[in-house]
Amino acid sequence: MSSPTISIQFNGQSMDVAQGTTISQLLQMAEIRSQLVAVEVNLEIVPKETHGTHTVQEGDVIEVVTLVGGG
Repeated sequence: MSSPTISIQFNGQSMDVAQGTTISQLLQMAEIRSQLVAVEVNLEIVPKETHGTHTVQEGDVIEVVTLVGGG
């Protein structure tokens, strides 16, 4: 039996994920290297140290921004 799913918005796209999915798992599914990004959930930055414990909720709007160095 599979886990129930929830609907979220991820970088502007609708996505269904398993209930209990963490930000770290979401980044892994999207093949995004977590050390090089900032994650915003419902317009609030989620600290990197909580990505492994912060679970996404039904209707969350998640934006991932890649950090780019330069000068």
